[in-house]
Amino acid sequence: MDRVEGKDANTLVQSYSDILPGRPTSLEHRDPSDDLRQPYQRTQAAFITKLHALTIMAGEHQTHDYYMNIGPTFADPLARQLYAEIASIEEQHVTQYESIIDPQETWLEKWLLHEATEVYNYFSCVEYEQNARIKAIWERFLEYELGHLRFAADLFENTEKRDAAEVLSGVLPKPIRYESHRDFVRQVLRTEVGLSAVDSQFVDRSQETELTRSYRQQMNADGSPSDTVAAGYVWTPGTELAAPAGSRR
Repeated sequence: MDRVEGKDANTLVQSYSDILPGRPTSLEHRDPSDDLRQPYQRTQAAFITKLHALTIMAGEHQTHDYYMNIGPTFADPLARQLYAEIASIEEQHVTQYESIIDPQETWLEKWLLHEATEVYNYFSCVEYEQNARIKAIWERFLEYELGHLRFAADLFENTEKRDAAEVLSGVLPKPIRYESHRDFVRQVLRTEVGLSAVDSQFVDRSQETELTRSYRQQMNADGSPSDTVAAGYVWTPGTELAAPAGSRR
């Protein structure tokens, strides 16, 4: 935003989240085989686990699609390269979160869980919305999604001859908390840079596979757009990423 429009990105996040330097994008590339995870077991995983898995998978799909669709619209060639680079990282995230979902679920079972996840997300929006006008919008969409869920449940039961309650089991989970996560982001960054490899919850780079090292070397063979963009910026606490004094913005 700063480079192509001269705007402060905090106008979008409105201080609900910090905009801080983290792990360079050029270090995030992994070989696809290293992105795969063990899936949950459909007959054993808690209902809320499935909702969380589908929610984060959908979020990563939306983010990936955003970068893929918006990136080519920029006139700035470096902006297009940057969005393409970030899109490749988001594709990794999509692969990772898709792989945690049990592939043994039937298509109708997946559809039923998909609709339940949409209900859960809209219900959370209703619960945490303070603006009455906006709350009414969330309530309307929640009603739509409840209708979709009922339709999917009927089709599931009539086709598979199974009770939808087998899939939609358990107590209704607590809604997603829509609030500032600045403290969480800061804790994650402190954990990543402040602890030893033994204590850190992150995988140390010494444990990376040779496939990932080779993949990253190929991806960064001609340089990294994110490194190029970041090279002209200096961060100081309490501010958005800012250009050095006297430089062009």
